[in-house]
Amino acid sequence: MAHEWDSFLSAADEWIINYSLPSPFLTGVKLFSIGHAFELYLKAANTKITSDMDHAISFAHDLPAIWRDCKAKDPNFLPGYDLREAILKRNLLDFEDYSKLSKDDVMHFLKHQEFYVVAKYLADLKYLGAPLKKVQGAYALCTIFPNPQWGELLRDFRKYLGHPRSGKLDLIQYHIEQGELPAFSVQFLKAII
Repeated sequence: MAHEWDSFLSAADEWIINYSLPSPFLTGVKLFSIGHAFELYLKAANTKITSDMDHAISFAHDLPAIWRDCKAKDPNFLPGYDLREAILKRNLLDFEDYSKLSKDDVMHFLKHQEFYVVAKYLADLKYLGAPLKKVQGAYALCTIFPNPQWGELLRDFRKYLGHPRSGKLDLIQYHIEQGELPAFSVQFLKAII
């Protein structure tokens, strides 16, 4: 059986559920979980837009590149969201570096900091606390858990994709209905569906 664009989404929704579970001091794990879900949603969108799953997979963990490809090929792709190149060129874990951005870019970055950190450093997040490939020297990171911006983005992403398709299982809804998730998780997950 051939895979379709939504083949990425069951795994993505499992990562979202993992992110929602209360264990706030696992910063790297939480950011990697939501980042990997975001990557899988991007690959689903790119496959849906291009009808070429291999093309989507070829981006590996380069979220800015797959984001740009989706934006270039579909003007209706998440129009309320932006990844600015000027911001992505900076070391986002170093205040002295990102403070050199224009005032507008700094304000945009600070409002969407986790989104940018995940987009730029996804492959490194699983090593948070250890030396990172893309960051030299000391770094600092502050997160909000669970960050409601992820809920908003993923809700809009699901709407854009038409996920879940008619007749397909909504894994997030299913786990909410099972009643086994903590109320903390359910509250975040309901903002997505």
